[in-house]
Amino acid sequence: LNDAANWPNVAWSVTGSYSNVSALFESDPTTTSNFAYDDNAGGSGSSNSIAAESPYLNLNGAFAAGETYLYADFTYIYHHQNTEMLSVEYWDADASVWVNWVILDDTGSAVTNNYCADTGSAVDYTTPELDISGFTTGQLSAFRYRILYDDNNIWARGFCVSSPTIYSGAPPTCPAISGITVDSNTDSTVTLSWLLGGTENQWEVVVQPAGTGVPTGSGTTASTNDSFLFTSLTANTTYEVYVRADCSGGDYSVWVGPITFTTYDVPPTAPTGVTCATGNGSYIFTEDFDAVGDWTGAINSNGGSWEIPDGSTSVGTGPAAAYNGASFMNFEASGAATGTSGSVVSPVIDLTTATGAVELSFYMHAFGPVMGTLEVGVSTSATGPFTNEFTWVGDYQASATQPWVPVGIDLTAYAGQNIYIEFKQTSAGSLGDMSIDFMRVEACGDYCIAPSSITATDITDVQAVLDWIANNGESSWEVVV
Repeated sequence: LNDAANWPNVAWSVTGSYSNVSALFESDPTTTSNFAYDDNAGGSGSSNSIAAESPYLNLNGAFAAGETYLYADFTYIYHHQNTEMLSVEYWDADASVWVNWVILDDTGSAVTNNYCADTGSAVDYTTPELDISGFTTGQLSAFRYRILYDDNNIWARGFCVSSPTIYSGAPPTCPAISGITVDSNTDSTVTLSWLLGGTENQWEVVVQPAGTGVPTGSGTTASTNDSFLFTSLTANTTYEVYVRADCSGGDYSVWVGPITFTTYDVPPTAPTGVTCATGNGSYIFTEDFDAVGDWTGAINSNGGSWEIPDGSTSVGTGPAAAYNGASFMNFEASGAATGTSGSVVSPVIDLTTATGAVELSFYMHAFGPVMGTLEVGVSTSATGPFTNEFTWVGDYQASATQPWVPVGIDLTAYAGQNIYIEFKQTSAGSLGDMSIDFMRVEACGDYCIAPSSITATDITDVQAVLDWIANNGESSWEVVV
């Protein structure tokens, strides 16, 4: 079998439930050389599932010749946003159902329309083999395949797929691996896993800048397919992964990939706590952002302001949940023009009796492709001017579920004064909901600060379990119920 789709091709069909307007359906494979759909143009109320389906193909000849592995080649561009899915499926004629062949990965595209023009993000792709050795005569005689996009009822982005070619081949003597997954990654490392192709116990791995393409040489030898650690990567860089099986004696499988991922930014400086020459370290200010309280500034006035409290953000930006408690503080980037700034200022923080080190700490969640710039400033006046003590530009988290990152800022220079702390965010686009939670100021001095965040759990008719946060390093308390 060696069947090129040769789009445009009226033998193919477009099926599904989708908006059939040119702004969304960018390329129809029955009339153009590509299949492309712009889900982003449909907006938040749009729900689309669209497929390009091949005509029937007879695989009996390939099967009789011993060519029981099928592959499909094409080039594609895909801006993956959330839970939507772009996949290749095949038709099981016996069961009359479509069966998943492969789910396609994001190609690193950042465009939101005209996807076929984003050639810099295009990936030349070969599907994993589809083993038809167990197919019945009915399945072989009435084979079809399709490229399916389903936005899963969310506001997603889009894709472009070029005209594919499907072909058959004999099973290799060294079967290819499958199921490459990125288990975790940091600013300089990635941990990978994959499934065996056969009985091999050694592999070669290549991790290279995205878009480099199928490796032409050898890779790094791996003796495990479970949690293989690759190091010495560059922060904030998109990479692609290829893996092949080593069946010994110079017999290698084909390279499988690419799977893409992006290393994190180098994290901001984390809190270290205070070291006191005199007195003790106490958290003299704690804020969970469960209420506006005495904060002032651009608060709860839609785009360009900070939302206090906030427990959810827009699709494609912001955290999935608060770091501590039920809510957090969030800059609402939707509706804020690029360059728009919004500031919030804390209540007064009394450092007049601080005798040494002072540290501001908070947790930051910066997930979004156009995060903008966060500045944290300090002043002795609620109206400023504020001296900038911390700046963060762009995103840090790669998803809404990635953990919050702690930030620590030395404020020792302000000991002995009353201060105000400003969080100022400058917008770079609508997908830039910077979020802040669990802000605290620790200072050395002779303090006895009340516990905070008291909770009651495991409540019965006669008892309850109480928890709280100690703010002085103390080890004993008095409790009244």
